[in-house]
Amino acid sequence: MVQLLDLPDELILVIVNYVQAEKGQGNLPFYKWGDLYERAIKQDQPQQNKDLRSLYLVSSRFYRLLKRNYYENICVREGPFHNHPLDRLKRTLRDEPNLQKFINSAIVPCTTSLYDFFCFYWFPNMQTLSILRFMAMDPLEDESGLRQFIGKSPVTALNLIRCGAHEEALATILSWPAALEVLHYDVEQGEWDGIYDDEPGKGWTCAAFVRTLQPQMGSLKELTLTRPWLVHEGLFNGPRICLRDFTALTTLRIYHVFLCGEDDPLEAWRSLPRSLEDLEIFYDDWDLTTFEEDTFLLGLLVHKEENLPHLRRISIASPEIIWDAEKEEYKPAGRWSPPPPLAHALEIAGLALDVQLGI
Repeated sequence: MVQLLDLPDELILVIVNYVQAEKGQGNLPFYKWGDLYERAIKQDQPQQNKDLRSLYLVSSRFYRLLKRNYYENICVREGPFHNHPLDRLKRTLRDEPNLQKFINSAIVPCTTSLYDFFCFYWFPNMQTLSILRFMAMDPLEDESGLRQFIGKSPVTALNLIRCGAHEEALATILSWPAALEVLHYDVEQGEWDGIYDDEPGKGWTCAAFVRTLQPQMGSLKELTLTRPWLVHEGLFNGPRICLRDFTALTTLRIYHVFLCGEDDPLEAWRSLPRSLEDLEIFYDDWDLTTFEEDTFLLGLLVHKEENLPHLRRISIASPEIIWDAEKEEYKPAGRWSPPPPLAHALEIAGLALDVQLGI
């Protein structure tokens, strides 16, 4: 039988790449992505990662051959010693700077300051950077000349999970990518409230978030806007988000509370860009608004042809369950079928609609 050490380099890489195949988010709905990142940094590393580390330490040949695989996708985990794993990783990358070029993606928790994740922005082949719990309340000090980094990072996909950073700090880290294409912003709105320096907090708004995105308006193709599961009511009830000027945006995943806000839902279409192709919506506060009572879809259908010519698919999910008055019982959870008039209007508009209730 052929031993592993006797295999040619090409075959070893084929085997390793197969075993290490990135599972990613799979079919997980977008409103659960934040939990996925939280689990990633809290759980022990997958067995295949441990196996890969053991394998690439077998010999100098394996180290040379497999170090790219080992460092390609980094996940810094939290343990009983907080960010010691991050410190160890930074020391390794400082001692062996040639490893930096292998890193394509990283998941990094922020426990102290932006310098927990700052260096990851600048690795030459970094594409996807995920940062958890960035909570800066004040504008970032420019002691290190942070303004000189505007538009210099190769990062094209940024995931800001459980992010409570206020407008100025958020705008700073969003200005660094040269051309951001994908953004998941999972906002901790409660971090904007309270009293700071004897002055009331401004409170989170969609407008403040959009202002932070000005440098990326022409490049952003996918935007996911979520928030952690509600622990109390009233975190946001303001004007809807306005994305009209995001001319490259084709995919929008958004919570209904941000899409419609306190405004007339019939007018929500006005805030969407003409380039939009896919729209996914989640009702996380069904005590405030339910799909059954909502009217945003009707307004969108009326104005789609002229204002949203590229829109082809709408997906909606809500935990609500609908009462069947005729049967005097709740309808079963699952896919909702539109009534014939709405189904006909959707067909004429060329829109595919998928609604899941009671999820």
